[in-house]
Amino acid sequence: MVPSIVQRVLDGIQDLETKDVKFSIVLTLASWLIYWVVVGVYRVYFHPLAKFPGPKLAALTFWYEFYYELYPHKYQYLWKIKELHEQYGPIIRINPLQIHIHDADFFDTIYASGIGHKRNRCKWSHHAGAKSWSGAMLEAMDHDLHKMRRTAVSGFFSKRSVQALEPLVVQATEKLLDRFKGELKKKGPEAGVVSLNDAFAAMTMDIISDYCFGESMNSLDEDEYGKKWLDLFHQGIGLRPLGRQFPSLVNFLVDLPPWVAAKMSPGAEKMNTFNLQLLRKIERIMKREDHKDDEKERKRTVFHEVRDDMSGKLPDKEKEPIRLMAEASVLLGAGTETTARTLAVTMFYLLKHPDIGDKLSAELKRALPTKDEKVSLPQLEALPYFSAIINEGLRVAHGVSSRQPRIATQEDLQYKQYSIPRGTPVMESAYLLHTDPSIYPQPFEFRPERWIEDPNLKRYWFAFGRGSRNCLGMNLATSELYIGIALLWRSFRMELFDTVEERDVLTSHDCFIGMTDLESEGIKVRIIGEIGDDS
Repeated sequence: MVPSIVQRVLDGIQDLETKDVKFSIVLTLASWLIYWVVVGVYRVYFHPLAKFPGPKLAALTFWYEFYYELYPHKYQYLWKIKELHEQYGPIIRINPLQIHIHDADFFDTIYASGIGHKRNRCKWSHHAGAKSWSGAMLEAMDHDLHKMRRTAVSGFFSKRSVQALEPLVVQATEKLLDRFKGELKKKGPEAGVVSLNDAFAAMTMDIISDYCFGESMNSLDEDEYGKKWLDLFHQGIGLRPLGRQFPSLVNFLVDLPPWVAAKMSPGAEKMNTFNLQLLRKIERIMKREDHKDDEKERKRTVFHEVRDDMSGKLPDKEKEPIRLMAEASVLLGAGTETTARTLAVTMFYLLKHPDIGDKLSAELKRALPTKDEKVSLPQLEALPYFSAIINEGLRVAHGVSSRQPRIATQEDLQYKQYSIPRGTPVMESAYLLHTDPSIYPQPFEFRPERWIEDPNLKRYWFAFGRGSRNCLGMNLATSELYIGIALLWRSFRMELFDTVEERDVLTSHDCFIGMTDLESEGIKVRIIGEIGDDS
């Protein structure tokens, strides 16, 4: 009798505990659901950005962007934004936090610089939490922190410094020409065939690595040129859209030891291995263990000078190797991929349009009568048609295609009848502006003449951005474009090989940088022969 009563009591207690657990689960789920309903109602109807045009679903949730950026579509939100502008007008809300504007005349307001125009970056769009990335000036959200980091290296990328660097650019380009001569000697069905993207990536990587560390990566000695660098950078940059949606996941992933990251993502493993190699280089420099530390023998390089910091303005924390590793990773990536792509795209259109190529040949022939003529950047920049080709190449290559948010910290921005509250991430997209037919008629045609016919068009040219966060390496990139194309075009006869414009040239994916079809092998040419001085 007594045991049965005890058993019934125990069963009752267990039943109550089960009910309590179920109740707790239901309460938790209900609370979670109510929370997000309240958040959703606030975002759509009561948020400071609720008054701005755009789809309610985009205002409600970031999953709207996820749908076009990651799955089932991939890196396509830029083109959806274009559709939204066509539907709603020049100013739209593209997610719960951000405003996108399509108006070239308002670009300089968003990306303003100078006293009273502090512009922060948006944490949601970058990776300020990852140790492996956050040390770079690209990931400096705060205006003043970015300014300090940029000032520490900006002198190396000034017009004057780049002019002094000209022999290095010429040397790397001439080494590329020697490789092309070697390609002519090969036999077989693909004799003389070269991927221009890979070849130019090797050249630009060797230049920027030499400038940063005093020693080249020697990519021009590799059988596949700079292919491994392009693959690495594309895999790394592919994490950025994922990081916007799941920042903690990506920040965790990129900070893992390579052998651990390999179990989760091959791309992360390669990027983490690369960063670890850079960290070792930086550590040797900071400890004065690198073999070129003798002041009499060492060239002036970026990270040696950062270490010595003769100005004394850089705090010790900013000289920590892990911070400088992040800076090096961005400098090498930015100094390689976008310039290499622009070089390859420009060469493609010179070959596709023989009339344009012939005009360039004639102009270069006058400037460089013989192949042994010493090349000079100022001399090349003075050539009007060549300069128009460079401008057009930068416009259609779409180096950094993605929207770049800026946050006005000291002022509200006024766009037409809309007052944009300070603290709001606002942005424009260079790709959409550079393909706007109201600014550039027949925007997908390669027409260098447009820059000669309308010199004021440069006002709407945003290849290097604007403001205090414009492209640090624009002078170096310009030097590589002029010298690389001039020497290559003056030296070889080439023809396109297995290259389709829609697949291998046109930007069809936006992943911070403009990317072509994800299966593309790049722009390929067959080198037919050398050009003599009498040609």
